[in-house]
Amino acid sequence: MTHSLINQAQLINDIDRLVRGIIFQPIYFDNVRKGLNALYHPFMNSIDLDLNYSKTINSFIYSTNAIVGDLYPSDVVWDHDKTQQFIKTLLCYQHDINIEDNAWRYQESQNRSNLNCYTRNMINHYARLLFVRIDLKYAQETNHLVTIEDFNDHMCKLRELISNKKTCFEHLQGNAWALEQGGIEGGLHCHLLLMYDGSKRKNDWYLAKEVGEKWRSITEDMGAYYNSHDAETKRRFEKNGKLGIGMIHRDNPQQVENAVRTALYLTKPDKIDQQLKVWLPNMHTFGHGIYRTAKRRGLPPIAN
Repeated sequence: MTHSLINQAQLINDIDRLVRGIIFQPIYFDNVRKGLNALYHPFMNSIDLDLNYSKTINSFIYSTNAIVGDLYPSDVVWDHDKTQQFIKTLLCYQHDINIEDNAWRYQESQNRSNLNCYTRNMINHYARLLFVRIDLKYAQETNHLVTIEDFNDHMCKLRELISNKKTCFEHLQGNAWALEQGGIEGGLHCHLLLMYDGSKRKNDWYLAKEVGEKWRSITEDMGAYYNSHDAETKRRFEKNGKLGIGMIHRDNPQQVENAVRTALYLTKPDKIDQQLKVWLPNMHTFGHGIYRTAKRRGLPPIAN
């Protein structure tokens, strides 16, 4: 594992905010100038041409390059004139950013539709399923050590364990996951949904804890997790008629709808600020299990 000297995710998230602030909000000139002087140098010294960046990040790169020319990043000071030129140049990329945002919203809508169908098929097939929702992230004190390469490596190991269905994933029947980048620190995180055979597994809080500890092991203790399956949190959701985790019975319509709503939280087209701003080539940011498999009992044979 390679360790970054800067918080890669936060730096990129801050640049995304700076760019969106200029393009979509009233411009506060001094804030832009301060932002450029704070972000330009560390980003340009850490840029990796082997990675893919969002349009907001690429527009930052293109706009700054157009102004500073061949100057070394360490020699660049964003004064009034350079900042003014940057704003003018950056605004030319608004159309490109809008196109990418709309494409992302469309893809999220497609993911949402697919996940809705998958979740309902799973619930309809089993008399009861144990729904476990857990957020996987990184500890605040180690966030700066994690690169997108590390995150991808950790997720690949996690998905391999999920596929093997051993230890805390035993009796797992379905799953879905979504990768995001955002929040106050711009942190990389994963929303994970697990659906266990309700006749084999009972204790959702314990399972969420086990999965969280497995994540910590995968990340060599840099990982952290949020377990919402404690009794108090579940009582609060149940009181509001929105409890969609724990044991879900197929013949209870409210439980079913709540469980589907819980699953669909993974795909929200309005969470534009949570999309990844940097990723590896061919890196997937969303996925779910397969409903029609040869091993799933009670389904017609899959035609060759």
